Amino acid sequence: MRTTVTATETIHASAEAIFDCVSDYAVAPLFIEGLHRLTPVASSTTGEGSRFNAVMRVGPSTFRTTIEITAYEEAHLVTWASAGGHSQILTFELIPDGKATKVILVISYEKPAGLTGALTAPVVEETVRSRARSALRKLRDHVS
Repeated sequence: MRTTVTATETIHASAEAIFDCVSDYAVAPLFIEGLHRLTPVASSTTGEGSRFNAVMRVGPSTFRTTIEITAYEEAHLVTWASAGGHSQILTFELIPDGKATKVILVISYEKPAGLTGALTAPVVEETVRSRARSALRKLRDHVS
């Protein structure tokens, strides 16, 4: 079963400047906690359909997955989706607000399954929520 967590931050930068950051694979590890490295799979590194091999670290564990940009609207929206058993979908939506931009980060992920999953689900959800807020603060600090 999928769960969704949303975080919002108003950043004093243009939607274009923020979009340049959230859509750039080389910058993503600076603000997405646990993302260690993204390596392009093909020559295209921007736009819908761009694919990357990713190395993610969560606690003592390292995961390897493929991440694809599944939605891309210049200066408005970008969605990164990972494949496999630890699939996550991160969508950054940008809404201009005067001289600032409201950034909405939506993270969708698979809830842990079984009895252990039921026991750990609240902790996992709070960890994802905390990481979403942290990602937006790091993004704000990077572009401001």
